[in-house]
Amino acid sequence: MPPGPTGTGSALIRTAGSTVVAEVHLVNTALPGMHYDVGLIQAPRPSSTPCGPGAPDTAFTDLDLDGSGAGTVTVQDAIRPGTTGVWVLVQRPSSFSQDPAEVYTSDFLASI
Repeated sequence: MPPGPTGTGSALIRTAGSTVVAEVHLVNTALPGMHYDVGLIQAPRPSSTPCGPGAPDTAFTDLDLDGSGAGTVTVQDAIRPGTTGVWVLVQRPSSFSQDPAEVYTSDFLASI
């Protein structure tokens, strides 16, 4: 049987003028020191458009967990015309594949 969950995460999303800001907290005690990419994705967005780091109209930053497996990062972006909401993407790159080793998203689209 695989081990149970070893982590948790949360995101606080707010606006500041014409900017949307997400403060993202991640704890993964099984992987201290691990690197994650954290993205802020605005919606609506065509389903055919990629959302990973480097994709157009996305904002990403790096998150490296500390020795206890905890980390916090802030990612922000200018609010684009027509944007009605945002969501957060957290992923751990894989050394052996273009697909991420882990992927987490916010549970819902946050209205802005």
